[in-house]
Amino acid sequence: MAIHNASWIWHEELLTEPNVYVEFRRLLVLPAGVSSAVIQVSACQEYVLYVNGTQVGRGPSPCSPEWQYFDEYVVTSLLREGDNVIAALCYHFGEKDIVIEQMQGPAGFILELEVDGAAAGRTDSQWSVRRSPRYETRNHRISRWSGFNEIYVADREDEWLSPGYTEAEEWKAALVVAKPNEKDCPWTNLIPREIPQLYYHSVSPVDIVRVESNYGSVAGAEMQLNQAAESSANNSSPSNRVELQDELFVTIDATVPYSLPGIVYDFGHEVVGRPELVVDAPEGGVLRLAYGESLELQYVDTFVLKKGVQRLSPYGRRACRYMQLTFMATPEPVKLLSFTFLNQHYAFSEMGSWVSNVESLNRIWSISRYTTLMNSHDHLEDCPWREKALWVADAVVMGKVIYHLFGDTLLLRKCLLQGARIQHEEGWIPGTGPERNQMLLPDFNAHWLLGVRDYVRYSGDYGIIRELWPVLEKLMNWFAAQRDETGMIANAARPGWSCFIDWTAHMDKRDKVSAISMLYYAALEAMIELAEAAGEPAASARYRAQAGELAHSIREHVWLEEQGAFSDCMVGMEVSTHLSLQTNFLGAWCGLMSESESRSFIETYYDTGKLVEIKGAFFQHIVLEVLIKLNMKERAYSLIRSFWGAMAERGATTWWETFNPSSPACSVASTYQGNVPTYLWEGPLLSQCHAWGASPAYILHHIVTGVNVLKLGDRIIHLSRPLDGGPTKLEAELPTRYGPITVSWERDEATGLFSGSCAIPSVLTVEVDRDYPSGIEIISY
Repeated sequence: MAIHNASWIWHEELLTEPNVYVEFRRLLVLPAGVSSAVIQVSACQEYVLYVNGTQVGRGPSPCSPEWQYFDEYVVTSLLREGDNVIAALCYHFGEKDIVIEQMQGPAGFILELEVDGAAAGRTDSQWSVRRSPRYETRNHRISRWSGFNEIYVADREDEWLSPGYTEAEEWKAALVVAKPNEKDCPWTNLIPREIPQLYYHSVSPVDIVRVESNYGSVAGAEMQLNQAAESSANNSSPSNRVELQDELFVTIDATVPYSLPGIVYDFGHEVVGRPELVVDAPEGGVLRLAYGESLELQYVDTFVLKKGVQRLSPYGRRACRYMQLTFMATPEPVKLLSFTFLNQHYAFSEMGSWVSNVESLNRIWSISRYTTLMNSHDHLEDCPWREKALWVADAVVMGKVIYHLFGDTLLLRKCLLQGARIQHEEGWIPGTGPERNQMLLPDFNAHWLLGVRDYVRYSGDYGIIRELWPVLEKLMNWFAAQRDETGMIANAARPGWSCFIDWTAHMDKRDKVSAISMLYYAALEAMIELAEAAGEPAASARYRAQAGELAHSIREHVWLEEQGAFSDCMVGMEVSTHLSLQTNFLGAWCGLMSESESRSFIETYYDTGKLVEIKGAFFQHIVLEVLIKLNMKERAYSLIRSFWGAMAERGATTWWETFNPSSPACSVASTYQGNVPTYLWEGPLLSQCHAWGASPAYILHHIVTGVNVLKLGDRIIHLSRPLDGGPTKLEAELPTRYGPITVSWERDEATGLFSGSCAIPSVLTVEVDRDYPSGIEIISY
């Protein structure tokens, strides 16, 4: 199905107003005996859809307006003979000042209803619309990376979702702002959702950090928490909500002037979605919600309570580990009857497992998996709280995790396609998305292409190469046009460019940045492989020649023979004397250093601490892969335990964006505590749930489990010898579309001999290293 006849509509007086909530409704008369009914719907930016007062869904998947997603819902069971109301609460951000240049595009809402195969309803000027009276919009921004705070006034609720509701004068006829397929329609392409709907399940807090009376009082919080935990333990299905018994409520008294009683809850780890509260306020009052990934909490949501019982939840998505509920101005004490959090993530159909006899490793693997889960939604996100954006490099790292832990390809495919769809005419792809923007990160362009190659290797989806071929060639032409007479990419410090490489101030990133040309070289090598797979031998030969020339240029101009290292950059024809770990690990990772050169660099600079250590969890995946490439698995294992293990020891339950293991053991990632490049800079918010740091989840499979699935697209599994100095016992499962790979072994500490099994689907070809333990039986099933 597709949307053919509906129009994009909005409120005529609110077309340019930012931070606006708009309600739409349409009364439809339907006959008896409806056998099928389907709604297709979209909005810029968000909608919540209702049929006869029942919430159907929310969306759409974030996207660039010229590639606008729509959702489809089967609503047969919600319709009835006679009057029916289709309604939606829509939100438009409408603010240009946002660092990541997302949540843009004009305001609009579109819907089409099909009943028994025939058009039965569509958005047009017959729809009614009003500004939602429930939301105040004179609010502060959460940050310049995100949206606005919310203020919800509950006593302004009415029965607008009901068929019997009478529309008052504030309801207007909707304005048709565009029609699909018309020349100037900003939503050029309407495309159906490409991934399953998200998975939702309710969770309860696991602890109370503190109860604050603040001239008021709070009673019953611990009892309610214990009852919720008991109910969760007795409820094996995570999809069922925990309902608290009426007699176990929290009583909050804020009847005294200046009183601000409150409770700070701990969910134990990051949760992403929306809190859901049931409050009984006999005479009203005010409830404020603050959120934090640490106990540095920020107030975001305010509910002005109506008299009586009310169910409350914010419109916008939230992410936190800790939440504070603060009550004020309650003429009579109020009761908190229920408090849960509707957690959400991408609906992975399978989840792998990994359990060893080393508990600290189990914890590292589990945190890596959970961090990836909490950043997997409608697209892969860098962090679920600060910005929720699709950053290319983060997504590529998460892809390798997902291939090993979840066996999914749909989410990565969607993310790669969304990058391709926002390619600029010059050929470059924005470093973030999913909306078109001006954020040009040359290294992320290479990472996107490497992500396409990795996806093809794992999925076997060779069709995507042909689908993306014009995009790929255009990108490579753009890279080629950035070279100067040296053959290297030049003028990297030009306005509009941002060479990320790693989040560090300890790199020289002027003019011809070595790392950018190195990644361009890696992209050329990937294009050789993709061109061959696409049946483009001439293109493959062309890219092979370009790669050879570029490798020669890099070695000729920025390799310092005496130092045994690459310089960070060359300015004009003068080579910088600055060295960094990042540039040289990239040189090894991209294949521009020999094995002996790589080992010598590690011994001379990495092991001795001569250069500034790497503190970004993202770049550590490059380091780990280089160590494995050099057969230095013990070093990779040690790095995982020292870097991620130290983070876990400080209480991390999801991985921080950056981390300095040499910082005081009492400190966490914080503007004021350190462990971040933005120390004491109050602009950027910090992320303590960053999936670019989840690489141990797949690296541990490579070095401890001894299984690599990255060539699954050709039905090839690679088995290598499990680390001799690692765990002595392991049980692991890696889901694949052909069936799970299950590994179970033990290692005798006295003899060093392994015994156990590795069961692999029979359709797969197994590549086995010569030193793979004979005691681990390879079973084909």
